[in-house]
Amino acid sequence: MGVLQPVLTWGPACAPVQQPPTYSTWWISGQYVNVYSNDPRYRGCHSGRAMSVQVGEVLEMDIALDQSTGLWTQTITGQAGSVRYSINLRKQAQNMALFAIEPWDNARLANRLVFSGTTLTFRDEAAQSCLNPELTYTGTGGTISPPTVAGRRCHIDTVTVNVPRSAA
Repeated sequence: MGVLQPVLTWGPACAPVQQPPTYSTWWISGQYVNVYSNDPRYRGCHSGRAMSVQVGEVLEMDIALDQSTGLWTQTITGQAGSVRYSINLRKQAQNMALFAIEPWDNARLANRLVFSGTTLTFRDEAAQSCLNPELTYTGTGGTISPPTVAGRRCHIDTVTVNVPRSAA
């Protein structure tokens, strides 16, 4: 019951990968995080290589399941190249859209954070899995544009995380 996720990070993370010097740059990696499992193959943080990214850089993130092998592969592409991480989750479902903004040490965002053009393709009809995407942030919240569903595909135009009033 872990989470397969690309993680954009500023500072240290649990990912067992060579990370840039703390707070020197934004970086991203494909990760699988499972804090509930007792199975040593899945417990804890698992990760592919890290890639430094620039503020404002557009990142393309793809998470795909090869149903014949059970292998989930995350590919993240940006200006500096791409990184990839694969893991066989042995039929663990990954069936929910969650945009989690987890500020380190309760930091607050200085500017609005916007995700755009998110498309999810589900194995089965997407309607139920797509209707309630979730945004979590310990700051002042944000908005998710209403998802549009077409068969197995779910598209979310924008997810916006707001700036706290005191930082605006």
